[in-house]
Amino acid sequence: MNGKSLLRGLVIGALVLAMVGGLVAYFFDFAAVDQTFEANDDGPRIVALSAIAFVMLASLVFGPPRLREVLTAVATWGTLGLVLVAGYTYRFELAGVGYRVLGALAPGMAVSQGDGSVMVVRDPSGHFQIEGDVNGRAVRFLVDTGASAVVLTHDDARRAGIDVNALSFSVPVSTANGRTLVAPVQIETLQLADIRLNGVRSFVAQPQSLETSLLGMSALSRLRSWTVEGDRLVLNP
Repeated sequence: MNGKSLLRGLVIGALVLAMVGGLVAYFFDFAAVDQTFEANDDGPRIVALSAIAFVMLASLVFGPPRLREVLTAVATWGTLGLVLVAGYTYRFELAGVGYRVLGALAPGMAVSQGDGSVMVVRDPSGHFQIEGDVNGRAVRFLVDTGASAVVLTHDDARRAGIDVNALSFSVPVSTANGRTLVAPVQIETLQLADIRLNGVRSFVAQPQSLETSLLGMSALSRLRSWTVEGDRLVLNP
């Protein structure tokens, strides 16, 4: 089948489907449409008859199609229509699958939303990790609502320009591994995608005592709100 025949077949197939829709509208009056647009009883029938007339006129322009072309085009358009209907019907399930795939392929990626919020997807381990910047340097955080403050690993603090040699590890804290001492600091700027926080109260952990920096309540409490929606964490500045 050459390109011209394929194009003609697709057009004729679309017109056939339009004619079928017109016939359905003609015989069943499209009561729901009639109520929505407050048209009179003749409105849907006029639309239906116009669609049928359009198909007949187009058939004169394109010439008599081959049966194979019509069947191929009807199958093509019909399949596309079914895919669109199925996608709309299961849109929420598909969105959930997409979020899980995103969490697996790009854990920690902060995605800015149109309303100014930032979304991060749960990683395969079931936690929320988020990529941020501390004083302009990239830092990966584990979101920990049980932590009273942001806690940086010793290495992340050094990369962020904090003088770790001048720190005083004098503040006792409780962790999953027991009691330990951390050093109080203040982060100049903490950036999470489009969310920027200045002067964030934080701590620095001792060397080798913390695997991942923690995004605790000293940062989360500065937000307007934060919510967990299934596999998504949404931060609202």
